[in-house]
Amino acid sequence: MQSRKKLLVFPTSRSIREYVNSKKEFNTLLPSIITIDEFFKKSLLFNNRKYLDEDERVLYLKEAVKNVNLAALGINSSFNHFIKQSDYIYRFFIELASENVDINSIESVDTYDFYSEHLNILKEIQANYLKILDEKSFVDRVNFSKFYSINIDFIKRYETIELYFEGYFTNFEFELIKEISKLSKLIIEFYYYEYNEKSIEKFINIGIELEVGYRYKIDFSNRKVIEKEKIEQNTKTINIKGFSSQINQIAFIKKSIVDLVNNGVEPSKIALILPNESFASTIKIFDNEGYFNYAMGLDIYTSNLFRIIDGIYAYMNEDEIKNIKNLEFIECDITFIDNLFKKNWNNAISEHLFEDMIGYFITKESNKELLEKFKELVYKLYKIIFSFGEKIRLKDAYKIFYQKVSQLTLDDINSGKITVMGLLESRRLEFDAIIICDFNESLIPKRSKKDKFLSTRVKNSAKLPTSFDRENLQKYYYKRVVDSTKTIIISYVKNDNEQISRFANDLFKNSIESKVFDNNYKHILYKNKSLTHFDKEIILDIDLSKITWSASSLKEFLECKRKYYLNHILKIKEHDISLKPKGYELGSIVHSILEEFYKQKEYNTKKVAELFDKYRSTNSFLNLDLELWKKRVEEFIVLDLKRVKENNITIIKLEKPFLIEFNNIKLRGTIDRVEKQAGNSFNVIDYKTSSTLKVDTLKNFDKSIDFQLEFYYLALNELYKNDNIRCFYYDLYELELKEEIAIDEKIKRLEEILLNLSTTSVNFEKCESLSSCQFCIYKDLCNR
Repeated sequence: MQSRKKLLVFPTSRSIREYVNSKKEFNTLLPSIITIDEFFKKSLLFNNRKYLDEDERVLYLKEAVKNVNLAALGINSSFNHFIKQSDYIYRFFIELASENVDINSIESVDTYDFYSEHLNILKEIQANYLKILDEKSFVDRVNFSKFYSINIDFIKRYETIELYFEGYFTNFEFELIKEISKLSKLIIEFYYYEYNEKSIEKFINIGIELEVGYRYKIDFSNRKVIEKEKIEQNTKTINIKGFSSQINQIAFIKKSIVDLVNNGVEPSKIALILPNESFASTIKIFDNEGYFNYAMGLDIYTSNLFRIIDGIYAYMNEDEIKNIKNLEFIECDITFIDNLFKKNWNNAISEHLFEDMIGYFITKESNKELLEKFKELVYKLYKIIFSFGEKIRLKDAYKIFYQKVSQLTLDDINSGKITVMGLLESRRLEFDAIIICDFNESLIPKRSKKDKFLSTRVKNSAKLPTSFDRENLQKYYYKRVVDSTKTIIISYVKNDNEQISRFANDLFKNSIESKVFDNNYKHILYKNKSLTHFDKEIILDIDLSKITWSASSLKEFLECKRKYYLNHILKIKEHDISLKPKGYELGSIVHSILEEFYKQKEYNTKKVAELFDKYRSTNSFLNLDLELWKKRVEEFIVLDLKRVKENNITIIKLEKPFLIEFNNIKLRGTIDRVEKQAGNSFNVIDYKTSSTLKVDTLKNFDKSIDFQLEFYYLALNELYKNDNIRCFYYDLYELELKEEIAIDEKIKRLEEILLNLSTTSVNFEKCESLSSCQFCIYKDLCNR
């Protein structure tokens, strides 16, 4: 019974479980144990007032801003956006209430009136919100201090309350524990580092002498130190590795775990700490061995429920073939989806429609835990959507619904022994080994999002916690867990966008290597499975002189014989569902538009815009490119018509196909444009939309593999029996003609190349220049 006179207060539920597990070997009755959040809740009474829940809070905040200029705060007043952004306002009000700071006092420290407009708007919202809470007899964290009293019966139930302090006491909380310490003996244990000075200075300010670098246990009721112990760093080994990608860290993590267990470390005494908890879902994908259990729970992204909700959301935003096929794959009836969702997407959602939607989703899921959480969420969401006077479109309601559902997690109860947790979950825990991944500047320390309305200077003057204070508290948590661990393993991402956190230099001096270790470990996750067929020599009995060649296929053969083999013999085509148009798509459209324009009996430049409109599609990327090229083509036509007129040119052929025989080899193609000038001379014009067009010169033609204009010259020469032919690329990007001046020399080179095609055996080898492989669609097949 004596143990029941004592209450232990821990920072987290997990730290309580660890404490209880550590006492199992002792045959003793444990004292009462509680988390600090529960402790504060049970210590407060609010007579005739009830707690406001989160969903009602959003509604009342929306009511409080009804006639307020939210745009001046950078917040959208529409219901859909306010649901997400209202948290900024609420956190600001909580911060003021928690630190016992009056919003009016901030004006006195805002010397230059930078924030006067913001503060006046926020004061108005705060007054409106507090008025609503009073009228409805609610208490919220923003008005606790006005209505609370100490729950004396709860506090006096215990002779001693022992609190394990990890974190930061707000001014309100500190005043609360001072009152509690008068009713029962309050013992507080904490660690004092340079990083948590802001937290500890409250103890110093009431007369308790403390020194950095020590663990303390103090009798807070009597303001005296009971225990003082110098903090010793337990860490014996440190292993730090950098990787070029986040995923490749997982291989290092798994290898480190195997090494630790082989060296005698108990798996349950190993923890993996994630600065970014969303990385857990990626780790789970590669956890084939079942090493991990996930303190943050398991996401529901692979559940039927979420896949259908996500699939419908994607389809409603873009009814493309890939989204339609996805719905078919997850066994959704497209006709039903169209009738229930698409038909009503831009209409106000009704209660009947909401119920039909939810009923449909429930029929698609069998997991009882998920359904229970889903129904609880739906109940809260129903209150948000229908307890407020504003009509909400199904489109907006679904967006809120989608965001809420995506945050659901399931408890991880049947997983491995190694715990994956966020930083805050690690408070007051001790492990034999910890692994911290993503130890990057962008994540450690985590940047605060609470300074939206005021600068750090103003917050510091107003005695509000600043982003610097919060970052230091993050550093304290990392320092605590590192110092209490025998073995520390760190991984981080090192590339053009990421680097190791500068805080690492404070924690792990002289232990950081600058190189990356991807190749040392990535085989653990996946092996490079190259197609051995394509690594061997491919020699075929084939006479290439019997093939009909285009300039592009010949260029491809000369550039890389293996590429030619894959494309023209095996006919392996690229699979791509990207919305961004390929270069040839745009080029083909521009060619077609120019052909149609120059086929007019009378050239009407106003026709250009109409021609471009014909090729508009549902692809917004392509439409953007067409809009940009419309102006360029209009400019080109004006210049070109002027050139045609001034030089007495007649356009005689457009998109002229040809099939000729040259040196007993068939050549084919299509000439964009043929012009005739006085003196029975001809011009060959080939339109080019590329921004990087280069024309061969007499100095470099011997290395050329592009003989497009030479093909055209030979075709025109055979058609008109005339060698008075000039060949030009018309650079539509730069709006200038570029002549092929090395035409004779390149034709001689072409003759030599075609002569070499007359063989009975060809080795379709890979090209030597790896630069040619950079944008090749077959580079993965070739293991390049």
